[in-house]
Amino acid sequence: MQDLAYQWMAQQQQAGRRLCLMLEANNENCQSLMAARDPSQYCPLYGETAAAGLASRGPVILMLEQIREPALVNHLQSPEANRGWLGSLPSDDLGVVIRHWRERLLVGPEGEKALYRFHDNRTLARAMAYLPAEQWPIYLGPLTSVCYWHEGRWCSRDNPAPGEYPVPDPAPWLQAPNPQTATILQANILRYLLAEHSEDLAALVEFHDPRIWLAQVLEQARSWQWCSPEQLEFLVVGRLEEATRGSVIRWQPLKGEAPTQHFERVLEQWRKEGLGDE
Repeated sequence: MQDLAYQWMAQQQQAGRRLCLMLEANNENCQSLMAARDPSQYCPLYGETAAAGLASRGPVILMLEQIREPALVNHLQSPEANRGWLGSLPSDDLGVVIRHWRERLLVGPEGEKALYRFHDNRTLARAMAYLPAEQWPIYLGPLTSVCYWHEGRWCSRDNPAPGEYPVPDPAPWLQAPNPQTATILQANILRYLLAEHSEDLAALVEFHDPRIWLAQVLEQARSWQWCSPEQLEFLVVGRLEEATRGSVIRWQPLKGEAPTQHFERVLEQWRKEGLGDE
């Protein structure tokens, strides 16, 4: 299967481009690749940033010369570990690539910054699938092409306009949906219900699959734009009590009602009728 990755690398080299590898530092293959290189041929990307304390475990970008280098071969044999991806450059100047990704490293408002895991091939794949081709340049920057493992196969995409680009605000790639988010949310909610509303959950199991029921409730929350923890807890617990205790509430929004107004109205109705207090 890795033959497709080698074909891509050979094509890039034939086109006169230089190869690079974005790889998580905290694994044996990356350590071997760094040990075989001059420091000018690789760079820990968290270094000289606010995340410098994590540099030994964060991503490293390395220049590649020999596509059959043993540590590289080992890495490509286990792409499902999701530790990195391949890229190509018009020259061996790593500086512009380092600057590009460091500028995209921290996301979120001041005081609530988080690390964007651009070195994870799943993150790259989601961004490339979500962004229209005309936005690939602002995401890939100086990279001329990328090759990455996605859904059981190697994929490659060419950058239509490699170059240096400022980070747009908002950054469109941060809007790419994470397919794992819904799964994680559902698992957390089910754990909460098991701990705090175990009797109602046990009653629900007698006539509903809790996962299917919860997926339907969360889809309702999405359609109503009820996204906050308070709104989700209210809707899930309310729907659970409705399903198991026979309580009735008028959930549907009124015509022209904003999501916040809708939530506050239903919550007030719930309180007035004394529901949720049994």
